Amino acid sequence: MRFYDSDFDYAQEIIDNWNNGRKRMRTFYFILAALLILAGIATAAFPTGVFAVIQYLAAIAVIAVGIWHFVTYSSTTYYFKDSMHIISGILNILIGIMLFIMPVALTVQVITFMLAFLLIFNGAQKLSFASRLRYFRVPHTGSLTFSGVLNIILAVIFLLLPFMSALALNYILAAYLLITGIAFLIEALGMHKLSL
Repeated sequence: MRFYDSDFDYAQEIIDNWNNGRKRMRTFYFILAALLILAGIATAAFPTGVFAVIQYLAAIAVIAVGIWHFVTYSSTTYYFKDSMHIISGILNILIGIMLFIMPVALTVQVITFMLAFLLIFNGAQKLSFASRLRYFRVPHTGSLTFSGVLNIILAVIFLLLPFMSALALNYILAAYLLITGIAFLIEALGMHKLSL
């Protein structure tokens, strides 16, 4: 465990780490956002004809988001690490595996509720992280806050809608992919070089 050192500038540490990896992270976010949005559009546009192919592509996209959460957790500086990344990563990977191996009829309700709880975790994590960044007076946290609120709103919608058919799951999955892709796009657009 690292002990707190009052002489060390933790805000400057996160700003330096952010500025060093910002371009690489921004490029990755744009690519991931494009893939998620395309997968979401394809899932909504072709609900029955190519569902199996889209289901596998969506599973790969969801697993990629899960892996990204693990990478984010491991690359974040010590005092800004958030265990919600681990929970979100595990839930994303479980949903992706379920999409790969289980028939849709068995997983419609389970995946719907897992997606809702995943979005709640992601939204809470983003809001918590934005709050910690604001505490250290790190600027440009509005896109992160907006992304967190967007995730929580979608989670509430998922929990309130009836989820009885495979077609509903298809559109729910499309909405999840689109909202997650848009959230990554918003975060990528909000990635500015930081300074105190």
